[in-house]
Amino acid sequence: MAHSNKIDLNAKVREYEQFANDVLKVDLQKTVEQRARCQLEIDELEELRRNVQQLQQQQEAGHTTLKTRVELGSGVFCRAAVPDTSRLFIGIGLGFHLEVTLQEAGRAIDLRQQALRLKLGSCTDKAARIKAQLKFVAQAVHELMQLPAVQ
Repeated sequence: MAHSNKIDLNAKVREYEQFANDVLKVDLQKTVEQRARCQLEIDELEELRRNVQQLQQQQEAGHTTLKTRVELGSGVFCRAAVPDTSRLFIGIGLGFHLEVTLQEAGRAIDLRQQALRLKLGSCTDKAARIKAQLKFVAQAVHELMQLPAVQ
């Protein structure tokens, strides 16, 4: 009977460790990656905001054309001329783009950033909960391992 209790205790310890490794740590990694993607998109939107502001300033100064370089892929660039910078296209998801004025672009950027900040906060909270669960499981395993063997 004592041997059976020791085996049950070891099996329970392995079960908790397996749960921590196969479920909690995997969920934490996915959540951290999702949070990083959100932060990257927020940063890209901030860069877009700066570019839109520059275009607005140029437009106010009477400049409505733009010469730039465009990446075609694999590090290959070509020169491009934009004849009218008063409107631009913004990706809105699923391969769709929306034509907007510079002012509308600013508002769209604000809305998208708000949504992403909410998602970022949610990811941060979820990661904190998972870390707390991992700590709890580690403590439970530690306590189980401290139990004396029943003779």
